[in-house]
Amino acid sequence: MANKVFTLQELRGILSDEIDKIREGTTTAAACNAVTNATGKLLSTIKLELEYCKLIGKVPNIPMLSIGEVATKKAA
Repeated sequence: MANKVFTLQELRGILSDEIDKIREGTTTAAACNAVTNATGKLLSTIKLELEYCKLIGKVPNIPMLSIGEVATKKAA
């Protein structure tokens, strides 16, 4: 399975969809919890990478945040 890189806006959309599914009764609380748990862990790894890069004085390359090489390519 290929890894999909989401933008923060897409991630927010996924979380909003999960809330809607709970309200509609088309998903379970456990499934919604799994999505939110995975999201929290993903964001924790991004935070860790940002803190590390700050410590070593490096610009991070985090596609989800559109910073680093990704932002440079978009601007070109």
